[in-house]
Amino acid sequence: MDNPKRYSTQNLYEAAYLLCRGFDLAGKNRDGFKMSIIFSGESVREEALKFYNGGKVEAKALTDAYRTLKDFVFER
Repeated sequence: MDNPKRYSTQNLYEAAYLLCRGFDLAGKNRDGFKMSIIFSGESVREEALKFYNGGKVEAKALTDAYRTLKDFVFER
């Protein structure tokens, strides 16, 4: 993706983190057996890096976002 305001990930935990940080779900993309979750928003790519560098969110919010994303990924 070339757009700096869009970001996709296959990592459900990273996606839950981004959802907790307030980024909008922009869709999903299935490529064979792999599913990518797409987010949009200002500085979404920078925030995704924070996930891997120790970014913090509340545990309850993360588990709620994780469950929401599991439903989103597996809905038809």
